[in-house]
Amino acid sequence: MPERINPGGPRRLPRHKRIRLARELYADSGEVFLITVCTAQRRHLFDQPDAGRLVFDALVGGKLFTEAQCHAACLMPDHLHLLVSPKEANLIALVNGWKSYTTNLLHRMGATGPIWQRSFYDHALRGEESANEAAQYVVENPVRKGLVTDWTTYPYVWAHWVHGT
Repeated sequence: MPERINPGGPRRLPRHKRIRLARELYADSGEVFLITVCTAQRRHLFDQPDAGRLVFDALVGGKLFTEAQCHAACLMPDHLHLLVSPKEANLIALVNGWKSYTTNLLHRMGATGPIWQRSFYDHALRGEESANEAAQYVVENPVRKGLVTDWTTYPYVWAHWVHGT
């Protein structure tokens, strides 16, 4: 007779892959994170100038930039790249708060449905990875996507070496 696995016990459902690092790393000022926040269904919401300007201004003039050390940011038509280090606040909470805030702003402007994907992607830079190279990667995204030929002409890009921090 074949052996029964977990006889009489509850069925175990597959768990989702854990995508987050230890929570305390997101508040460690020594860490640098490359964060990507995508729109729901990768909708192109920010190629509309009013929506793009509203969301980008809420980023560079808002709580996320004051409570974290931002190195570079680029808002693309369907996603945001952000290179950031925590100061004292937890980055997960800051990014989620910013997503909620900008969703409310866009809904007041007439947007409907979900604005952002449920979560976001992050990558903690490792010792061999340079924050300056990562910042260059972030700001050159519109060039790689063919939106502009020079990143400095793209309206929704920010870099610490241009704007200071």
